[in-house]
Formats: sequence, structure tokens, C-alpha cells
Amino acid sequence: MAAFKLNDADITAAVGQAFVVVEKQVRFAASLALTRTAGVVRDELNREMRSIFDRPNPYTLNSLRIVPSTKQTLEAKVWFKDPPSGLHYLEPQVYGGGRQVKRFEKNLHRVGQMPAGWFAIPTSAARTDAYGNISVGQLNQILSALRAFPEVGYLANRTRDPRRAKRNQPEFVVIGPGGSRPPGVYQRWPNGGFARVLAFVPSVSYRKRFDFFGIAQRVVAREMAGQFEKALLEAKASAW
Repeated sequence: MAAFKLNDADITAAVGQAFVVVEKQVRFAASLALTRTAGVVRDELNREMRSIFDRPNPYTLNSLRIVPSTKQTLEAKVWFKDPPSGLHYLEPQVYGGGRQVKRFEKNLHRVGQMPAGWFAIPTSAARTDAYGNISVGQLNQILSALRAFPEVGYLANRTRDPRRAKRNQPEFVVIGPGGSRPPGVYQRWPNGGFARVLAFVPSVSYRKRFDFFGIAQRVVAREMAGQFEKALLEAKASAW
């Protein structure tokens, strides 16, 4: 998490003899400057995400949050929005290393279609959406065909007419580790085509790609003094 903080010594050094304002207004100005700087940090990080990630989707671009400063804390923060549980999925891009198991992978583990602790990676044969991720439609087809949905989801994604279901549902085959082909989920087409759409791998590892803290530090060094001066001018004007 990127946190930016001022203390009373910082404020005294920054104000000096330039302005005569009451302490309450100085702390208000410092708090305002911190929050505004945090906003610039978030915008810079968003621009960086557009640059380093391949077609980031709106969910990714909207993943950052600001904790505003108050006059009491004199600290603003920028970090990822809290995930439902555990590590945020973008943190491996900041620190490097592995990622958590995704929900659909847990479903494949649960029904024994993929070894526990393994991961499923889309291949070039998978259908993708506008952002390069496996399409929700194909993923649902796979989970439905492999009976890997929770019961409600499984039933909701199957038609009541078995003849229509057979005609519309693509055929998916799982080959596990040690099989005749590399492990994963394969799709069989009516014309005889057979290709792996999900690759099963025992681990995934990401290198550090997102210079989150470096960008935040550079923005603070560039912006903070100017934002503080601007906020102090506003505080002085409001005091009169």
C-alpha cells in the first residue's frame, strides 16, 4: 500500500513565515494536499496499467481506491480495493510470485477434474473476450460439460430438451497429468478438430511488472509541495 503522511515538523518547515494562519487551517490544507496528491497517484497508476497490461478490462482499471486524509491522521493511502478474500489478483504483478486459485479452478478441483492445487491457463485455442480473457460463455460451457458448477449453476446452464442440449453443447474432454497429451481441457469439434483450450499446470509465477511503489514515490516527490502550497493559499483566503 502506498501511504503519504505529514507530521507537525513537516508542516512547520513547509509553512515557515510565509503565511499566518491558524493551526486548524494549516492541518486542513495539509490534509487536502495529501488527498489531492493521492488522486494524482491513482491516475498515474491507471495510466501505467493501460501501458503494461494487454487490454486491461474496466474491472482492472477500476481496482484502485483512495483512503483520504483527515486533519487528524494527515495520511492518505492508495491501494487495491479489498478482494472478497485473500490476496488481490493484481498484487503478484507488483511483488512477483504466484497467484491465488480462481473460483472456476476451485470448482474443477472439487469435482476431481483437475489435480488439487493446480491451475488452469487459457490457450490460444480458447475463445477470448475483448480483453484477451477466456470468454464467460466458453468457460460456462466447460464447467457445465464437466459438471463442475455448483448444483444450482449446473442446472441453470442446461437446457430441458436433451436432444437440443446434445446438439448445442460442445464436447469437452479432460486429460490429466501422465496422459497421452499435455494435461488440460480439450474441445472436440464435429469436423474432427481436437484442441486444448485450458492447460493444467502445477504452478504459476509472475514477474514484477507493475512499478506501483516507484510510480507513487515519483508522483509524491513531484506533486506534494505544489499541492500543499495551493491548499495553503486556499486556507489563507478562507480565513479572511
